[in-house]
Amino acid sequence: MHNKKALIFLLLLSMQIFLTNCADKKQSPAPALPVPVSAPPVPPVAATDESRDLSCSYFYFLWGTHAESNKKYSEAQEAYEKALICDPDADFVLRKLPVLLLKMEKQLAAAQWLREAIKKNPSDIDSQLLLARLDVNSGNTDEAIQIYEKILEFAPDNNTVRLRLGYLYSQQGRYQEGEKTIKVLLTKDPDSYFALLYLARLAVQSGDFNTASTLYEKILTLSWSQDLVYEMTEFYGMREQYQRVDELYASILKKEPENERAALGRVHALLLQNRDKEALAELAKIRAFSSKPTNIDLISSRVFIRTKNFDKANALLEKILAKKESSAARYMLAVIRYENNKREAALAHLRKITHGDEEFENSIVLQTKILSDLKRIPEAIALVRKLIDNPSRRQPLYFNLLAGIYVNQEQLASGHEILKKGIELYPDNVQLFFEYGLLLEQEGKQNEAIASMEKVVELQPDHIDALNYLGYTWAENNTHLEKALEYIKKAIALKPDNGYILDSLGWVYFRMGELEKARTELEHALTLEPKDPYIHEHMGDIYLATGQKQKAKEAYRQAMEMFKDQKMKEKMQQKIDDTK
Repeated sequence: MHNKKALIFLLLLSMQIFLTNCADKKQSPAPALPVPVSAPPVPPVAATDESRDLSCSYFYFLWGTHAESNKKYSEAQEAYEKALICDPDADFVLRKLPVLLLKMEKQLAAAQWLREAIKKNPSDIDSQLLLARLDVNSGNTDEAIQIYEKILEFAPDNNTVRLRLGYLYSQQGRYQEGEKTIKVLLTKDPDSYFALLYLARLAVQSGDFNTASTLYEKILTLSWSQDLVYEMTEFYGMREQYQRVDELYASILKKEPENERAALGRVHALLLQNRDKEALAELAKIRAFSSKPTNIDLISSRVFIRTKNFDKANALLEKILAKKESSAARYMLAVIRYENNKREAALAHLRKITHGDEEFENSIVLQTKILSDLKRIPEAIALVRKLIDNPSRRQPLYFNLLAGIYVNQEQLASGHEILKKGIELYPDNVQLFFEYGLLLEQEGKQNEAIASMEKVVELQPDHIDALNYLGYTWAENNTHLEKALEYIKKAIALKPDNGYILDSLGWVYFRMGELEKARTELEHALTLEPKDPYIHEHMGDIYLATGQKQKAKEAYRQAMEMFKDQKMKEKMQQKIDDTK
């Protein structure tokens, strides 16, 4: 109440000064309102001593702040704009008005007033930072970058601006500029947490995963935190380094043994390493403190199914269903019946899973698989077509599923038609373009297949299979070799221990004439995929190119034994004969 009386007193005092001032100058009444804010704001004209009325400006400023504190934003806006007519250079108003306009969700008007404030006071960093954020939010990244660059010219030690500028550079793919900008911070503080973290993220974005790994590990030793650990588990998981993922989750559990998120993450890492018994043991521990033990039982059931321990899985799932209907339990019971060759029983469970249930899409996939196994192809097609024809139920997955049924029946044209229709309905769906590319390759339309795979990479730059397909295909055709090498290296960085991608890398080097590099990569590929005939064939070609005829013939013989296709066997025999 005391504050309210003080404010009223100030308002009355200002009014008295204002009226006295106006009477002395024999001026007209208070100025009219400016152009409404719905139209672009009209910047105040340059002020002169004669045109500047400080008491008038301060009166309206007080009026505006009082209205704003009472959330009467339109009234406050009107008062602030009147204050600027009284004194166009009123800094305190120029700062206040854009913030008010943002409260009113008038971003464009706020940005225009901020630009005016900055024009009058170029060293006003706060206004520039706010304007840069508005530019970023509205997608004007170039403008935001220019603002940050200008701030750094006269405030090079502003670390916040430097970090934001580095981030924006990375968003535009200007990784070297981003790295250079942020590294300045490390010259002053080599252990700067935020600088190192930004550099690690930059390295991930640019595909330099080894540098990212080094930086992440350094940051972890400097300042351990759960958020950092979770970010690192995602990074190493993407690179399939599951042992490190396991260790990171374990570091959280050491501090918080009942952290369910970390515990389940560790279970997932164990399963990806095929350490099923350890995963089951961890799940038993989690169940003891979990707030949702049924979910833990469902996960345990999946592991039991994976290890072919169907009886234990079945007992858990039946127990779950006895308490409450569960589409996840139904689906896994269907899987068990399918694995035990009880297909009709599996279908009975699957048909009880309805649209909207969590496992509905999976149930459709398994139903079509079972119906195809039972040679009930028309029934499988009808099941999926019914979903595709219903706009409220169709999903991109169903187009891939139906196309797959047709392709398995060697009806490539029908599969082609379905995928094309799916792409028309879902023009940004990565998997549809990928499956379409594979089908085009199967149809012998390689140029179109390449175009489809390029679309996949455009939509998802880290799509490993598409990167590998393009790199290998270009190498096979002995074209775009530099780009092929770039794509394959990116795929390898994402999946470093994949024998098929290493084979592609070796084949690119072979086409480029770098035979020693090719041999090294292919020998590594063979240690990972020793039963792949194509890798043996490529190894033979490299041995032959380096004059090692005996090794070449041996590689071709191994490939010939592994190939099931008669034409490929004949091709290998021809290579052996030619080597003599």
